[in-house]
Amino acid sequence: MADSDNSTTLSSVTLGGRGEGAIKGSARSDEADPALALLRDWLRAQHVSRILCRLQQRLETRILGAAYPAAMDTKVGYSIAYQAEVEAATAALKIQDRLARTPAHSLLGVVAKLEIIVGADRDIDDPTDFPWPHIESILRDLKEIAGSAPLERPDRSVVQADCRRYQAMAADLVGHSQQAADIPFGQQPVNGADTE
Repeated sequence: MADSDNSTTLSSVTLGGRGEGAIKGSARSDEADPALALLRDWLRAQHVSRILCRLQQRLETRILGAAYPAAMDTKVGYSIAYQAEVEAATAALKIQDRLARTPAHSLLGVVAKLEIIVGADRDIDDPTDFPWPHIESILRDLKEIAGSAPLERPDRSVVQADCRRYQAMAADLVGHSQQAADIPFGQQPVNGADTE
């Protein structure tokens, strides 16, 4: 009798199948689970932050190699790019701060929360130190049981819009809002492949 009770409980937990296909067609979407929406937003902020970091690094290299008049123009662009990267990274940190207050309504929501924790740690600490290998092991186990949370990259247009928004915020902070507004994001010194 105890076995049948346990199997009934397990069946209801794993109902819906495994993998991303089951996620998209089930009630376990990010609309039904706020933790999945949080993961989506965090991944987007992280991606935009990495793009803006590469832009800032390229401009820093140009400053070091430029003649004085060109260096001054590049330095303004660098200041904006640097501050834009800070703004995007701050957005990702704010999402991480919401993690403890965001409930998971499914095992996939728990997977999503652990994805954020493990992903954030990759940027901060040594992932071989306790408890990170153990947490990653738990994440792998949960994925085996419940499937993976959807880890889709945002559309290129969404990423470009986010980059422009952070650049505009940064330009306002460094006092060069008109210069940033005059340069369309696609003409920034960023390789088009980096915005994907």
